[in-house]
Amino acid sequence: MSYIHKETFRIRPSEINHLKNIHPYHLVQLMQEASMQHTIGLKVSVWDLEEKNISWVLIKMDVHFYRYPALGENVEVQTYPSGLDGFFTYRDYFVYDESGFLCATASSTWTLLDTINRKMVRIPESFSSLVYKSEHLLPIPIQKLFTPTNTSADYMVTVNYLHLDWNGHVNNVQLIKMIFESLGTEFHIDRFLKRLIIQFKSEATIGQGLMVRNEVITNNKVIHAIKNEATGKDIVIASTIWS
Repeated sequence: MSYIHKETFRIRPSEINHLKNIHPYHLVQLMQEASMQHTIGLKVSVWDLEEKNISWVLIKMDVHFYRYPALGENVEVQTYPSGLDGFFTYRDYFVYDESGFLCATASSTWTLLDTINRKMVRIPESFSSLVYKSEHLLPIPIQKLFTPTNTSADYMVTVNYLHLDWNGHVNNVQLIKMIFESLGTEFHIDRFLKRLIIQFKSEATIGQGLMVRNEVITNNKVIHAIKNEATGKDIVIASTIWS
């Protein structure tokens, strides 16, 4: 049973910046909310899979931003599973405003994780019936990402309860928000985020200290990493393009 899931959201005051436009991480949050509702409808959500001791894990996401909807606007998120390949499955997102203008797109890579031994699980072949067949699929996010090496001061975060999701680990959107917070106010005032590529490499749990590191590559490109302070292990690596 494959279909495009469509969900409409109204941009709320809690989601906007000083220009009254939605923050990038909130737009990603709406995408993930729509995909969660879709998996519930398909009966393959994290709660449907709970008794099998497996859960969905986001591996990588490539988001392009074209326009940021403003306070009070309605946006429609369209999403569907776009492919399946062994241990990985893919999902596309399209965000449209009320006039039908394409505000953002995102392609993403997911896997299933055994919640007991914390190892990847091959995607069941039966899930292939959920993949939406289309000639307009987005490219799979394959661009190689790098860890910053030439950084100044690190931005430090201690994981608390409000960072966690239903799995008891730091929510993906919270990690994206940490990256943006680490850049500081002056960086954001006159910049427009055009693209975010992010790879989630390991989990972060309550009480852990995290270091957010950034390296400016050019005037409009920055690379990022969130590391476990105690072990130095990468939690997230990312790249952003700005104008």
